[in-house]
Amino acid sequence: MKPVSNTRVIVVLVVLLLFFPLLGYSADHRSFAIIGDTGIGVNDLHYRTFLQKIESEGIDLIVHTGDVIDKPGSQGEWKRFLEITGNKPTVLISLGNHDINTVKSLKVYENLTGRTPYFTFAMNDTQVIVLCTELPGEWSRITGKQLAWLSAELAKPFRYRFVFLHRPLFPAIYYMGASLDKFEQDRNLLHALFIRHHVNMVVAGHEHLYNRTIRDGIAYVISGGGGARLHAFTEEQGGFFHYVIAKRNKEGYVLRVYDFEGKVRDEFEIKNEVRNG
Repeated sequence: MKPVSNTRVIVVLVVLLLFFPLLGYSADHRSFAIIGDTGIGVNDLHYRTFLQKIESEGIDLIVHTGDVIDKPGSQGEWKRFLEITGNKPTVLISLGNHDINTVKSLKVYENLTGRTPYFTFAMNDTQVIVLCTELPGEWSRITGKQLAWLSAELAKPFRYRFVFLHRPLFPAIYYMGASLDKFEQDRNLLHALFIRHHVNMVVAGHEHLYNRTIRDGIAYVISGGGGARLHAFTEEQGGFFHYVIAKRNKEGYVLRVYDFEGKVRDEFEIKNEVRNG
């Protein structure tokens, strides 16, 4: 029998240790961070810096809006991301088109993390739903089994509901027609589902910028400024690198958007009464 090298054993152990927190589907986290489109493999600096700032806030949960890496299915880039992240914090990933684009690249992700491409994460009275807009054969859509699963999850009673996905329902400037708006009828049905079940906030990436709008009482946020080349030409269009901190208080959540220099670029609150699905 060929002996297993020490290097291989170490790599396997590191991967398991790094992603072990991801295997749990509920926790008592009260606050969390949001980041997206980090593009590990092209630019590591911004993610490293933002990660340090997030951890300095005492935050141990990050929701990533996708395009973690640059080349879909690259084990080297995934391992680079794992190495930078370390064993803290827990990172929930909404897979992007630079993360997976084939069944093979999806398998790479699943084998490394032990996660399915879409899932829920409960934090006491808060429901975090992570969707996948990149399922092979279902790009730019939430449909079929995933949509049926989503409907069932939204029927569960929570006070706050946050949905994360990579491609936005309502793109701001760069990916018009290449997001969920590509299939307008499906997009509109999804938006109606969010309204019906009192979703508070929907966060996407894909566009490398920051944007926030309110549609039918839902905060639609695009947070894709984690390090990949920016898509917006001006800061007024949201063209700045950033991350988001969502802090829980007695009245709900306060969200602040920080740029690379630590300046607050946007701040808003999410409050809600107790509601069933």
